[in-house]
Amino acid sequence: MKYGRIIQKPRVKFFEVAAGVFAGISPYRGISWANAGFINKGEGLVYDTFFDLFHAREMREAYKEVSNGGSPAYVVNSHYNSDHAWGNKVFEDACIIMHKEASRERLTENITWMDNVIRRGKDSLESTSGERFFAAEFEGFDLEGVEWVYPNIQIKDDISIRLDDTEVMIYNVAPAHSDSDLLLWMPKEKVLFAGDVVFNGCTAYSEEGTLNWVKVLDRIIDEIKPEIVVPGHGAICGLDFVKEQRDYLLNLISEFNKHYNDEIDSLSLTKQIDISRFLHWIQPERLYVTVDILLKSKRGLSPLPAWNEVPAKLEDMKAFLAGKYGNQIKPWDPMNVWQE
Repeated sequence: MKYGRIIQKPRVKFFEVAAGVFAGISPYRGISWANAGFINKGEGLVYDTFFDLFHAREMREAYKEVSNGGSPAYVVNSHYNSDHAWGNKVFEDACIIMHKEASRERLTENITWMDNVIRRGKDSLESTSGERFFAAEFEGFDLEGVEWVYPNIQIKDDISIRLDDTEVMIYNVAPAHSDSDLLLWMPKEKVLFAGDVVFNGCTAYSEEGTLNWVKVLDRIIDEIKPEIVVPGHGAICGLDFVKEQRDYLLNLISEFNKHYNDEIDSLSLTKQIDISRFLHWIQPERLYVTVDILLKSKRGLSPLPAWNEVPAKLEDMKAFLAGKYGNQIKPWDPMNVWQE
């Protein structure tokens, strides 16, 4: 893929995927190493703001570099998750746009708790196993100064934003990955910012709406038809990967239905699912989280994972998959998403 300008910052690399349109790509080191982007056209727009203020400030610096010191008028958050919205304070003078469910969903994430987990570190004896798991995933972040910034506009319908002669479409596609998913589509440039509706090369999970997620991916493939897709995590891609992610979810749903029974537990069911076509994705053991959510939903239970139990389950799955598939599981370099 050819890019215009490339702006390298210590934490984020910004690729110009179309004239004035930049994808901010993080090296994928864990669950919160997310992507974002900005559009330097008209009054300017930022899509997502990373997990902390330090990453968000790098995007603000990059925006100023290409806009002669300007500031964006709009921020659109792809959904409520901390790794996509907790940098909003850096852009709090902008008009912040979120899905109407984002403020409700964000109550499942506690800034003080996450800050304490990060500061204690992954080896802290004061932390639970779940907290040590998150501390390892959060290494490289600092939540100093982070606070939830309420949106100026909450939407439930599709909207369009004019940036001079450029049209930007914001599509409500929730529930898919979450209850607050918003896509950003640029029809003229054929660029889609997808948030966590697309995870390129790493095993995604759905908090809500796995079945609808497939329909959203179908819409991207059959109706929107982007040439460039900026995923919520992983490398910039095209429709080929969107099709692969749809196939992964369809395979998961089919295998889940095939092996489910009223007595089986989530871990046992996960071990029954054939993922042999997707062993080039990183962290295949994360399949367990989606299976657990699907199983609980099917039984009318709260789908939220019991995070203190998850690390042991993931380690069990990792060992099981290594035994089942051996060297078919591909080694992966988290810096490869920075390749030009």
